[in-house]
Amino acid sequence: MLAKFTSSGLAAELSAIAALLLVISLAFWVVIGRFRLHNALINIYISFAIMQAAMGEVADFGKYMPLVVFLTLVVFLTIIDSSLFEIHLSGSGLSIWQVVVLSFLEAGLLASIVFTFLPEKQILKYISIGSLDYFTSPLAIILWMVSPLLFLILISRRGK
Repeated sequence: MLAKFTSSGLAAELSAIAALLLVISLAFWVVIGRFRLHNALINIYISFAIMQAAMGEVADFGKYMPLVVFLTLVVFLTIIDSSLFEIHLSGSGLSIWQVVVLSFLEAGLLASIVFTFLPEKQILKYISIGSLDYFTSPLAIILWMVSPLLFLILISRRGK
């Protein structure tokens, strides 16, 4: 199985995707800030929940409309969330390694959600089906949804 993984180019492709996610996560961290990463995560979950509830109506407007509405909701909630969902962190906040890991998990979650809203045929022009499965298979979607929360639980328990 390992030989198939390395010879098929999947390892190189997944490494490139991981590097891209790391760059996106660092940009995400710079734009959002380390003290608002919790808020951004909540905004992603809220936007995804709204999209799941309204998917049929939104999809009627075009194949890319769910993605546009989702991203618009994330940006809108992020802009206004300072007055709605502000979570104040006590102390100095997250350490640098925690910020990097949480940003990476949030970027992976966003990629997973974005890939589920895009037509598979469009995505397969850029990545293989094997790599896409790491983001859009039922298990992968659950893992990307749960992993930021599990990480937050883990780091909050270690701090006590």
